[in-house]
Amino acid sequence: MKVIVGGAGEVGFNIAEKLSREKIDVVLVDSDRERLGEVVDSLDVQTVCGSLSHPITLREAGLDKADLLVAVTGSDESNILACRLAQLLSPETRRAARVRDSLLYRSLTEEGVHEGLGLSFIIDPISLTVDTIIDFLALPGVGDVIDVSGGRLKFIGQRLHRQHPAVGRTLAESLPRVEGSVLLVVAVHRGHEVIIPTGRTVLKARDLVYLAVTSEHLDEAGRFFGLEWRPVKNVFVMGGGEVGLALAKRLEERDMTVKLIERSAERCEFLSRELNGAIVIKGDATDQFVLEDEGVSECDVFIAVGTDDEKNMVSCLLARRLGAANTITRVNRYSYAPLVSAIGLESLVSARVAAVSAILKHVKKGLAVTVATLRNEGAEVVEVEVPEGSKLAGKALMASKFPADAIVAAVVRGERAVIPRGETIIEAGDVLMIVARAEAIPLLEKAVD
Repeated sequence: MKVIVGGAGEVGFNIAEKLSREKIDVVLVDSDRERLGEVVDSLDVQTVCGSLSHPITLREAGLDKADLLVAVTGSDESNILACRLAQLLSPETRRAARVRDSLLYRSLTEEGVHEGLGLSFIIDPISLTVDTIIDFLALPGVGDVIDVSGGRLKFIGQRLHRQHPAVGRTLAESLPRVEGSVLLVVAVHRGHEVIIPTGRTVLKARDLVYLAVTSEHLDEAGRFFGLEWRPVKNVFVMGGGEVGLALAKRLEERDMTVKLIERSAERCEFLSRELNGAIVIKGDATDQFVLEDEGVSECDVFIAVGTDDEKNMVSCLLARRLGAANTITRVNRYSYAPLVSAIGLESLVSARVAAVSAILKHVKKGLAVTVATLRNEGAEVVEVEVPEGSKLAGKALMASKFPADAIVAAVVRGERAVIPRGETIIEAGDVLMIVARAEAIPLLEKAVD
């Protein structure tokens, strides 16, 4: 498979990095020659210097042989134009564009003109960020939550404290402690390392542990992590930009009580006109006295979605210190993610991670399709359908051979998802949800075919 990635910024670089690690032929296009020089030193990809929206550049990048063009430059208009040109020059190549302007995105999708402009699909970072926050609100207090398979399956990540009963025990010893458990630990993030565990893996304090759990057993996951998930009713949002506005509207639709704090008086007036029931407050969310006066201690979740990462972190720390039950922090520069975790703010969202995950869903790698990435992107959730005649069909999972850095997290059969055991029989037509390190993904096709 061949993918052309247009734009060597943070999103484009990370897409190229992930695809190249999975042995996919990647060409990275950017007009900044110096930036491409930095990429060559870091990644095993081809580079082309030029404008993505110029036919000569697209031809030089090998558009006629590309399966997918991903346009994620800093200009929405250039991304759309590049896709339109690609449609004319190579109709068989699929085309994706990142569109950050929410009004433009709505115009393209609601009026149904995006396909006519050459867009096979659109990546909207704002909607993706809001969707991620809504997933967090269903399970307040968790470090990470990933919803797949139409809501039938969730991957819940939570860091273990020192007193957690599983610390110092193997997984084989830990999970049976939860009576009637239907849980599976599918990944452990320890420092900069991602471990695909076995029953012999010993858990340690500060491990970020990911559980696979079906929607009907979420309470058991909560008991394992020592969390009790109560419905969220009162939400405090810091930041009245595009993300804050879109989030407040979604929360209003769910009949939640919303307070939104924004520093700009002009923006506050606009927000007041756009929102129905939300209370718009002009103020600085990094000011302790402002948060106290506005009753932040009474909120179920404080969500910082401003454009300044440092202010997002400070406001969340203040809100938690003043009594907010839970916090969610937006991180624009994902390099800050380890710092956010180190200061105790585990629930974080990143438009960049959401955008990368959304694009990877459209990249087919043999029989495997990536449907999500875990927190530090060291592992992915991939979906593999067992074909007719597969050597897996009719076999118990324990008798099947998968790469060492991959684990079957769930089996989806029809409308039902189940957490498998060693004796689970695999059938043709089953969809396997597999958590794997990037280097193991190319090997999955051999295991399933």
